[in-house]
Amino acid sequence: MTTPAAPRYRSAAATHQGHVRGNNEDRVHADDARGIYIVIDGMGGQAAGERAADIALEVMRTRLERQTDDTAQRMREAITLANNAIYAAAHAHPEWAGMACVLTAVVIEGTQATVGHVGDSRLYRIEGGRIEKVTRDHSPVGEREDRGELQEAEAMRHPRRNEVFRDVGSQPRTPDDEAFIDIHTTEFAPRSALLLCSDGLSDALPSTAILEAVQQNAGDGQRTVAQLIDAAVERGKDNVSVVLVQGAQFATSRGHALPARRTPVWLIAACLAGGTLLGALLTPVVTSFFEHPNQGPVLLTVEPAGSIAAALERAKPGDSIQIAPGTYDGNLSLKTGVNLSGSDASRCVIRGVIQAHDVHQAKITQMTVQGGFEIRDSEVDIERCVITGGRDAGVRYAGTGGGLLLANGIHDNLGAGVVVTGAATPELRHNTITSNGRAPAPLRPGLLIAAGAHPRVTGNTFAGNGAEPVWLPAGLEDLVQKNFFVLPRGGAVPRVYRLTPETPR
Repeated sequence: MTTPAAPRYRSAAATHQGHVRGNNEDRVHADDARGIYIVIDGMGGQAAGERAADIALEVMRTRLERQTDDTAQRMREAITLANNAIYAAAHAHPEWAGMACVLTAVVIEGTQATVGHVGDSRLYRIEGGRIEKVTRDHSPVGEREDRGELQEAEAMRHPRRNEVFRDVGSQPRTPDDEAFIDIHTTEFAPRSALLLCSDGLSDALPSTAILEAVQQNAGDGQRTVAQLIDAAVERGKDNVSVVLVQGAQFATSRGHALPARRTPVWLIAACLAGGTLLGALLTPVVTSFFEHPNQGPVLLTVEPAGSIAAALERAKPGDSIQIAPGTYDGNLSLKTGVNLSGSDASRCVIRGVIQAHDVHQAKITQMTVQGGFEIRDSEVDIERCVITGGRDAGVRYAGTGGGLLLANGIHDNLGAGVVVTGAATPELRHNTITSNGRAPAPLRPGLLIAAGAHPRVTGNTFAGNGAEPVWLPAGLEDLVQKNFFVLPRGGAVPRVYRLTPETPR
């Protein structure tokens, strides 16, 4: 990575724990040389919120500073990597269970700012005597405020103000997950300023007070940030964080009108409502597939008292099986062309091994599998599942084929998290692979790749596995640079990978 010789932007940043909290779970970052600015607000007890914020900041900095891909994609990957690293660390350390964070990040390039946002931290844009909230709050109260159902003062006083329905770290994610990351661009003109803040500021001060402080001290970012934090600490009870970035002409630019470029909230709401209506309209159509099988693919449903194996036996290529929340006992054999999906991985549990032998174009999503997968000579996609309790491995690939292993939580398997043997070529993307291979002996890695196998492995997070995170054959060492590793603090730094020993049994 390269650093420009001189800063391109002028910023000021500070964070304060406030006079009520005993610790500070906020983190800020301002890099004028690279144009990277971040505010993070951690969540979780017993200092877990601080740890989540630390992980998010380190991971995001590392990814955003590597200027590969377009900026929006880089932002998506940075937040997703942070999410999966926090999730992995929480599984590796039970005392951190439930930790997460919310965040707002900006990368400025010339006169354009790319914004990545999850939660209820905020980005404001200030120009011409006006202040515009660029981000939308992912919270029940924030949604109502954005729709105009609550005035700002009412929202600030609301008892549910601190609730959020999106966060970074509570579940595995992929960069293209819907309803996860808001990504958009906004103008950063020489006459404008951008202000990122945690909810410790926006819950304590109305936007008019924020605007007044920024304008009064235009050109003096440190004074502005200090004044805002002092006022918020005096009025509020939370940690407070502020990052202010001012354009070169901001101090002399008051009086210029700010063009409205933000997508109207009513339009966002209309799109969401339209999606809900479309789903309602499609439901009877899908149900009719079951009632009239000759019309094409069928949607079969399995309730807790039913049998998934029986549904698989009945299904034909192109059919889908929807699993209702519940616990289902017994091993399963997947079937070519049949998709198996649950509605919620935490509530749809299969206690058994799932096997695929010479199976193609099959898919399983949103399930907890307590027993692992055995995939041989097959192309199977496994997405957003929790995979645990495997005796030999969480997922074992053998023979040829592979498929996609995407955004799964693979943890606490007695053997390695994932084993790839033979000539298999699965694609592993954005999984969290934690606390596997920790049986008394022998200790196993998070990922074991045997000689001859050629998986594609990118964006995965490894933490707390028994041996090195990855065992791989010579020639595949470059995949280490494409993944993330959470290493324990203190003591000697462990090796991230080692060359694969004898082909595994």
